Amino acid sequence: MGTEENKALVRRFIDLYNQNELDAAYKMLSPGCFGEGITLDQTRQLDIMIFKSFPDWEITILDMVAEGDKVAFIENYQGTHTGEPYMGIPPTGKKQDFNATRIFRIVDNKIIEIKGTEDLLSSAQQLGILPTIQEAIKAYIDSLK
Repeated sequence: MGTEENKALVRRFIDLYNQNELDAAYKMLSPGCFGEGITLDQTRQLDIMIFKSFPDWEITILDMVAEGDKVAFIENYQGTHTGEPYMGIPPTGKKQDFNATRIFRIVDNKIIEIKGTEDLLSSAQQLGILPTIQEAIKAYIDSLK
């Protein structure tokens, strides 16, 4: 497959994911694509929990490049925590809006490897689990008084 076909495959995967068509999306993934010790079923269960916790969850691709069998992209996650508890956190009604980077490796129309990072600090701050940097600085300054 060429780079344009690989990019189209990634877009299709994200489109299916956004429609909560996880069965169809996961058929595009090769077992072991998330690395050693992480199964497709474990990741799927996490995705199910995300959609139950954030009913309006959506990923938007902000930028994408491809070379050879790899597609790299920046994506934005958005959703509102109005559904079920998320990792034990009761619904907060708060909006999630943070970015991630991904590199997918594609062979024979299958996503065989996924690497990436997420801005989970921003996610935790937006849910109110952790203070923002401004809140932490203010608390520190207040503690000096």
